[in-house]
Amino acid sequence: MSDDAWDEDELLQQIADGDMRALEVLYRAMRVRVYAVALAVTGERVTAEDVMQDTFVRVYHGAPGYRPGTRARAWVLTIARHLALDAVRRRGRESAAAAAGGDAAAPGGEPDAVRLDLVNALLRLGMTDRQIVVLHDMAGLTHAEIAAELLLPAGTVRWRYRVALARLRPLVAEEEIS
Repeated sequence: MSDDAWDEDELLQQIADGDMRALEVLYRAMRVRVYAVALAVTGERVTAEDVMQDTFVRVYHGAPGYRPGTRARAWVLTIARHLALDAVRRRGRESAAAAAGGDAAAPGGEPDAVRLDLVNALLRLGMTDRQIVVLHDMAGLTHAEIAAELLLPAGTVRWRYRVALARLRPLVAEEEIS
């Protein structure tokens, strides 16, 4: 087990014991990854920010149920992905007028290290391709782990990852020219 995995396991144990400082440390370490996963699924910055906050609330309440040694990072990102999917489902049930008005305001600030040109390019990909790229490149999951999470064959995940990267290259170049 890597030192990072042990640290995350230890943080989750401390969070389970009610240590808010441990939650803060985990938040600082994972907020950009959680935001990226949420944005990849929802496609909306404001919703992704809400999902990011809800994820850490859920981590706090769910930490006592976490089994050490089962990849804490993947556990947190799975929570984020499920919350983001719930947000997309809720949005689908809302009326078109309410959904159109919900994304009108610009977010107060962007999370550190998230390049807007890359985010804009990612938003042009389909939801599954966007999830595969984000889970692999930003969350550090293997193709096999992504396949298990998305219920897809591993070969399909590898192929879609390569195709998505090929589609992203010209989009990012286009954003840099603009």
